[in-house]
Amino acid sequence: MVLEQAIFTVPPENTEAFTVAIIQACALFSSVPGYVRHEIHWGIEKPGTCLLLVWWETLEAHTVEFRQSPMFAEWRALVKPHYTVLPTVLHYA
Repeated sequence: MVLEQAIFTVPPENTEAFTVAIIQACALFSSVPGYVRHEIHWGIEKPGTCLLLVWWETLEAHTVEFRQSPMFAEWRALVKPHYTVLPTVLHYA
């Protein structure tokens, strides 16, 4: 099992639109082979931060099955307009 962590920085004026977009975007990868589940959390100390946690069966389920599929372009088109800094993405065993 692999845990993906993505941290987004979202300006206050984009928080509502980003929330809608990330929920829609997460529906895209939920059909990818190897997807297990995901959670979305908002920062308390830093309200403009959004933590996305995604559990995958393997690293390749994320890096190949999803990121190299046409769905990734759709994902990016939904969420990218709402954050200002590229998200930090890390994987954990």
